[in-house]
Amino acid sequence: MKKIVALSLSAFIVLFIQNNSVAQTNTTVLRHIVIITFKHDAPADSIQALDNLYMSLSKSPLVKDFEWGVNMSTRDTGVIKHVYATSFASKEDIDNYRKLPDYPKLFKLSLPVADEVTVADYWAKK
Repeated sequence: MKKIVALSLSAFIVLFIQNNSVAQTNTTVLRHIVIITFKHDAPADSIQALDNLYMSLSKSPLVKDFEWGVNMSTRDTGVIKHVYATSFASKEDIDNYRKLPDYPKLFKLSLPVADEVTVADYWAKK
């Protein structure tokens, strides 16, 4: 009887570990981070138009999650930086996101007002 209980417990533990590793694999996301440092004379309405475009693109079913905000770091005083974080379930999703009809507008809007643009894509790990 003890062997049956021990084997049952061992089987449960193995299944539990396998299910957790599958769950962790399924929750992995591809993060696409864009940090834009705006020129000092960038018009507020141009910056707002860019924010609005990012929010509009984030409504695509290809996007798993989206957030954005204004940098508050004390290291960059006097500089306006916006951070846009878009998450995708797969490499194919980000590739198809870049094919959306409105995606090229990001460059059209950002290039005239951006002083610097930093982009990072990575698989998030927890």
